[in-house]
Amino acid sequence: MLPVSGIVFTMSLKKNNVEPLSITHRAGWVLIDPENIIENGFVKTESGKIVDVGQGRGCGLSDKIIDHGSGVLMPGLVNAHTHLELSALKNKTNTNSGFIAWVQSVIEKRNEAGEKKLFSGIYDGISELAESGSLIAGEIASLGLSRQPFLNSKISGVWFREYLGVDTSASFECEKISEDKIVSVAGHAPHTTASDLLVQLKSVTDKSCLPFSLHLAESKEEVEFIATGKGQWADFLNDRKVDTSAIKLTGAGPVKYADQMGLLDANTLAVHLVFADNNDIRLLADRHVHVCICPRSNQVLHRHLPDVPLMVKSGLKLCLGTDSLASNDSLSIFDEMQFLSKSFSDISPTEIVSMATVNGVVALGFEKHFGRLTPGRRARMIYLPINEHTVNHILESIVAKDFSREIKTLY
Repeated sequence: MLPVSGIVFTMSLKKNNVEPLSITHRAGWVLIDPENIIENGFVKTESGKIVDVGQGRGCGLSDKIIDHGSGVLMPGLVNAHTHLELSALKNKTNTNSGFIAWVQSVIEKRNEAGEKKLFSGIYDGISELAESGSLIAGEIASLGLSRQPFLNSKISGVWFREYLGVDTSASFECEKISEDKIVSVAGHAPHTTASDLLVQLKSVTDKSCLPFSLHLAESKEEVEFIATGKGQWADFLNDRKVDTSAIKLTGAGPVKYADQMGLLDANTLAVHLVFADNNDIRLLADRHVHVCICPRSNQVLHRHLPDVPLMVKSGLKLCLGTDSLASNDSLSIFDEMQFLSKSFSDISPTEIVSMATVNGVVALGFEKHFGRLTPGRRARMIYLPINEHTVNHILESIVAKDFSREIKTLY
């Protein structure tokens, strides 16, 4: 694996029956979770896990003490939906001529790049995730190239093998590798993956009680095709001589269609929902589906954003993703929070920080290990040099400030 620069590794090992070193991290503020922020706080860790959190000095005689400064110590962020395999395509795709033109350019440029450049992009993407404070991720891989780089990296999360087309004979791998790494499967989308294959993929994840991911209601072209079997997407598939008979259309929209196949429940992570209407959002909430939005990518590709205020009002616990560098200019969730805050001023900073932390880990199945700085969880933390004096101003700074090259990452 390529080295990740700018990362502070704080791990202690037990050797020769000597008790592991306790490390006390101090900061002006400790954000335990978006609802609980401590002034002059500490987080005490042993062997990479949090053992104590509180206010004051919080250290024993044998502790190693790291005083990070007057800023904020908080949980690592969650990029719940990204495509590292497309990182090498940054600034190379057609984002100005509509969704189908972009899809065509992705296929063309990915084939031109070749495996060597794609692998290099994957490693660069992993470094960018870590350096921008995203320590947990949901990686979507249609080629399978990012599997080992992701699983061997310091990034925790879910590696989803994504399936398109009609092949239902593949051997699907779906397992919990460790307490911080999961391998699962994903269907690409209702308009690109055969109906029977989607059902089969969901069944595999259900048996293991692991997350299942699906792009859903992302484009107008998808909505029209799923509802009518016609339109620009149908023309695109016909031009590529793709047999669409395996997509068993019912006349419903994408969200209702997915529900009819039994794909929507509390283990499903539905991504984008750019063109989900009121009924769709209500149905997703009723099914307790986790929803990941990627607003910067949506704006670039569709010039349209999902109805985030209605989603929040309906009780959906949204999480954030960046999608890929083929449709975005960074993999930073801080950039995503900043854009979301500017786009929807009525969404509170507390809600946005929740999307980037606690909601993301729940959606990926890691709520027992990450997302909050509480005893028993893994010490995946970041420190931000925020110079503010009230909780509200701290939260506002987290969602509005550019933290490029200022993030201290601690494992």
